[in-house]
Amino acid sequence: MSISDLLGDGSNGAADNLLASGERIERIELPVPLAGERALYKRAISRTHAEWPLVEICVRAVISGGAFQQVHIAAGGIAPVPLRLAASAAALQDKQISAATIAQAAELATSGARPLPMTGYKLELLTGLVRDVIERIVA
Repeated sequence: MSISDLLGDGSNGAADNLLASGERIERIELPVPLAGERALYKRAISRTHAEWPLVEICVRAVISGGAFQQVHIAAGGIAPVPLRLAASAAALQDKQISAATIAQAAELATSGARPLPMTGYKLELLTGLVRDVIERIVA
């Protein structure tokens, strides 16, 4: 079962997962990292103490010859389920590393977003986190 099979598309905000009654997760298998793969996670919280993040980002990338060869970006805290930021990843894929490319990927992180009135501030957090994590992963 994949993560998307387990969590669904987030359209049912009352459901944490799609496990049937009595089902449970017994193990999680992760793929072996690709050669040269880099990964970085960052979260924005409202206090200095550990708590649920307001927004969180995970970026996995393979960088070679100054270009993004393989990019995956996921975000949490912005929907009922974690989301892949496919538009941001596509903006980086096979592109040379540059401030403009990174800025474009960060701006695309919020494409299609429909925040609730009380969570609109998360769009700015998301854009900033995506930019920050990509800048750090290429450093």
